[in-house]
Amino acid sequence: MNTKELIFKLCSAGGVSGNEEPALMTAQKYLTDFSNVTIDSNKNLIAVCGNINAEKTIILDAHIDRIGFIVTDIDKNGFVKVDKCGGIDTRTLLDTKLTAQKHPELTGIVCCMPPHLSDGKEGKAPDMDKIWVDFGLSYEEIKEKISFGDVLTFKSKPDLLLNNKIISPCLDNRCGVAAVIKSAEILSKCRNLEYKIYILLSSQEETYGTGAKTGSFSLDADEAIVIDVSFASQPDISGQYSSIELSKGPMICISSILSKAMSKALIGIADKNNIPYQLEAIAGRTGTNADHISVNCSGVKTAVVSIPQRYMHTPNEVVSIEDVDNTAKLISEYIICGGAFNA
Repeated sequence: MNTKELIFKLCSAGGVSGNEEPALMTAQKYLTDFSNVTIDSNKNLIAVCGNINAEKTIILDAHIDRIGFIVTDIDKNGFVKVDKCGGIDTRTLLDTKLTAQKHPELTGIVCCMPPHLSDGKEGKAPDMDKIWVDFGLSYEEIKEKISFGDVLTFKSKPDLLLNNKIISPCLDNRCGVAAVIKSAEILSKCRNLEYKIYILLSSQEETYGTGAKTGSFSLDADEAIVIDVSFASQPDISGQYSSIELSKGPMICISSILSKAMSKALIGIADKNNIPYQLEAIAGRTGTNADHISVNCSGVKTAVVSIPQRYMHTPNEVVSIEDVDNTAKLISEYIICGGAFNA
């Protein structure tokens, strides 16, 4: 399976938080070759693979929703007002292209004040209640295409930078989904695994975490590895993330809420198999689905592996294909070796 093509397909699908269907259909096409796939009432994709008779069970979680916008008003001139679904960086919005998820042929532009007409007060990030979208249509025309509660997404398309780096919206967390699908492909070729594997492509992480909360509760696994993105170095970044580089491997998280045994095992497995990795230390909550899964049911031993990313929650996020592949290798080797107590 070609990793670049997989990521491009996943990032080209809609799937704003709470409206994940287009992304679910894309992911399902890849996973049906390796597992039994179902979609539950909260729009989680759950795939079962590995040794279905094994005593040990593990969840590989990656949230499949993307940030976006919800339509809250249409004025008499056809301008569409939106609010955010997820952590939109409003600094990047002005003059950005958007599209309607149910009508991807539509292109809209976030309205902005020309500098010639500006009094200088528009120099800071706009509030969401000031964001309007121009689709070039009249009120009557836009009402035929767009309704209250519809969702919009960034119009940007995936592209390649040099040195095997991808630029695209919603790499958070479609690159994590790609790593999980690649892992399923690797594990499908392995016999005598000690784990029954639940792949959980969870919904609504960007808004409320509903998918991980309910999905992991229904599965009640022994362990979980959450695959997400975290911060890579760029100009003016300080602290621990200033040393995190693209193409230098996934980030293994060390946190007080995570299983120390699992984190230690992942480090040992990476060393043993010459898989590059980087470390991320977090004092408490991780800001990922691990915060929900680790406390579900009677508690689930949980680890977090993150793919380094630049420009998170913007129309042009950046990751390295090598980091996605090495994330897939790392979580696969953890399962192949039998987990923390066999590592």
